[in-house]
Amino acid sequence: MARRPGFSFYVVMALAVALDQATKAWATAALKPVESVVVVPGLLNLTYNLNTGVAFGMFAGQGLIVVLLVIALAVAVICNIQDLNWAGWEPNLVGGCLCGGALGNLADRLRSGYVVDFIDAHAGAHHWPIFNMADSLICVSVGWILVRQFWGKKRGTTA
Repeated sequence: MARRPGFSFYVVMALAVALDQATKAWATAALKPVESVVVVPGLLNLTYNLNTGVAFGMFAGQGLIVVLLVIALAVAVICNIQDLNWAGWEPNLVGGCLCGGALGNLADRLRSGYVVDFIDAHAGAHHWPIFNMADSLICVSVGWILVRQFWGKKRGTTA
């Protein structure tokens, strides 16, 4: 059982941060002047938005609460990272995407005090909160972890 992330974890994490930062830079350059571009009518727009909150704009403008949430999450991760088995591709890929997404958004918050969001998914007039690549990586990673946690184990096993 490997107690520490493998080299692939760091490669995936670096690629995730680079992808996130590159897409946000593109969105700022291309979308800020026009604000919004329809990609698929009724389903997808690219819309420039500044988010001072956390996921989906929660706690917008509440800097202290955001900082406390990030610190609590970081402490929870640090306390549990040694319990993970890092052997194999799955924990390194999923962990790299999760940490890369978190670092991408954290870099924005530290640099600017906000995160650039630009993916505007919707069904007609009903819009999902605007998000970015980092948010996507985080949500897919957490979703993968939840699926594996609840449905990935065979019945009758304790490991």
